[in-house]
Amino acid sequence: MLAEAQNLGKKLNYRLVLPPWHRLYHWKSETSASTPLPWSMFFDIDSLKSYAPVMELHEVFSKTTDELLEIDRLYVLHNFKDAFENGVFNEKWEVIEDCNYVDRFWGYRNVTAKAIVCVNFQGKISKLWELVALHPLDRSVMFSHGEIPLHDSYGTKSYWDCRKSMKFSKDLVSTARNFTSKFLSCKTEMCTTYISIHWRRQDFASSRRRDIPSLQGTIKQIHKAIEDYVPNVKKVFIASDASTNEIKELEKGLQGLGYKVYFYLPSKSDLVRYKDGGVAIIDQIICSHAAYFIGTHESTFTFRIQEEREILGFNSSTTFNRLCPDTGKCEKPSKWTIVN
Repeated sequence: MLAEAQNLGKKLNYRLVLPPWHRLYHWKSETSASTPLPWSMFFDIDSLKSYAPVMELHEVFSKTTDELLEIDRLYVLHNFKDAFENGVFNEKWEVIEDCNYVDRFWGYRNVTAKAIVCVNFQGKISKLWELVALHPLDRSVMFSHGEIPLHDSYGTKSYWDCRKSMKFSKDLVSTARNFTSKFLSCKTEMCTTYISIHWRRQDFASSRRRDIPSLQGTIKQIHKAIEDYVPNVKKVFIASDASTNEIKELEKGLQGLGYKVYFYLPSKSDLVRYKDGGVAIIDQIICSHAAYFIGTHESTFTFRIQEEREILGFNSSTTFNRLCPDTGKCEKPSKWTIVN
């Protein structure tokens, strides 16, 4: 959507409003429970604005004198029941009668929509302009379920230009780099002193058993990767959603092999300051600068770290690696390398 704002939004004099982050599934702590959080908490807004015409929702509030912010039209997107009709995926959309949409608007009570339109949709993001064109007098439109439209240019130069503009906030970057300097002996962009692991557990441990290793299998794979690719490294950074007991067992096993193991564990004040989202980003930044990275198969968290490493300039062989199941096939990760 950001790339589309840069591409056609400028020509049509549209701005992309960045809605606040609110009640995300993976945010578990009470500090992130109810308050809508602006993008500036996590990203460098000036960098985003240098790429595309964007603004935060609170900026929209500041530009209106009305107590109520009314969006002209809200399009509620849904998937077609049969995406591959007759075995073919065609781009299409259709307005449907009712979709039982419940107004939430990120917890704000002073935001509403004048009209709600329910739409079955499949196709690229650029096809959304066809919906906008249905009502040319609308000045503000919103799309719910923005995960449904597909990228127009995934993996292309346009995609990577957009991706490079999505820099993390200076505060989060500073905290992450202070950690790598203090504990991982690295003050450069491309570190040589530690290996990083994204060890996905929780729901993956049950729903993706065929794709991930056991705890002991994880220890063995980390040890082998270090021996084979970075034999001089003795420090291991772990980013994980594992339980406390699993973390302790993993740490104990790696320490038994002679490694020092590190985690970013925020203090209570840091958790209040950065929220769950900021803590996750700090983990990502630390993983991104490691000499070698091993991720979890088909995890979006891993994908984002791989992208950051491509932007930083690491050799792809140090980036596109995954933890394999103890037995059976281990599909190699897809390599989406940077296009400059």
